[in-house]
Amino acid sequence: MRHPDHVSERAIAITGGDAAYFGLMSECIGSLRATAEGRALALGVLDCGLTEEQRDWCRGQGAELVVPQWDFDFPGRDGLKDGYKALTARPFLPRYFPGFDLYLWIDGDCWVQQGDAIALFLAAARTGKLAVAPEIHRSMRHYRHAWKEFSTINGAAFESCFDRETADRLVRYPLINAGVFALPADAPHWRGWADLLGEALQRSTDMTDQITLNVLVYDRGFDCEPLPSRCNWPVHHATPAWDAGRGLFVEPAMPYEALGILHLTIYTKRLATLDVREIGGPHAGQVRPRSLRWPGRTAI
Repeated sequence: MRHPDHVSERAIAITGGDAAYFGLMSECIGSLRATAEGRALALGVLDCGLTEEQRDWCRGQGAELVVPQWDFDFPGRDGLKDGYKALTARPFLPRYFPGFDLYLWIDGDCWVQQGDAIALFLAAARTGKLAVAPEIHRSMRHYRHAWKEFSTINGAAFESCFDRETADRLVRYPLINAGVFALPADAPHWRGWADLLGEALQRSTDMTDQITLNVLVYDRGFDCEPLPSRCNWPVHHATPAWDAGRGLFVEPAMPYEALGILHLTIYTKRLATLDVREIGGPHAGQVRPRSLRWPGRTAI
């Protein structure tokens, strides 16, 4: 273990986005603060264009706000919104928020249902490895009927960032999702990721942060600790089930493990409800519309 003295360990959770993303991001922060594990962490926010009112709300949650810069020069940068800086800044989190032992990044379109997922990310990062949750699970559609769609989209992103040979080889690996990860401050992964990202951005801005993270692990041999999918559940790959008895979103396959972090990936963040199968309760077995947003949200 790299940090055996957890009493003196300093850990921070960081998220970020612009004003248009704030509705989701505020739920991410609120859900973090609703768990004991999340409350134990310092909080950082990459301010990519928030309003003053939104900044005040974040500060009220105890957040330190940092405005990221463009950390790379690359073609087409001037045409991108400032929100893209939340992607390019990720390899530099220890520089933006110095003084911590462990860094946990969580996308603004994620929310924490159970704090044990946070604890697991931090425990994995304490080993010195990159803590991530690959997108692989027996329920996920992209390893079944949607493989062609998945491999076409991700293969194109790998090829645009690197080359066809890399795409053909790595598209068959479980895709490492960059939306939630944890790393110790002194891990070599930060520099390795930055070098790959700076290189790939000269060719593409398509999923480049995530593609380079996969190349870092699968091609360059940087150690990772692959966590269960329940620690970062990409909703578009498999809609969770609802366990009426426990009042929790769960994996849609037996034994229905409770999800730790729900990630409202791609189009799912724009939907008011999804068709969710119920487990137990008066509507057991039925598929009914249900919001997958954080249940504790309030209008801000």
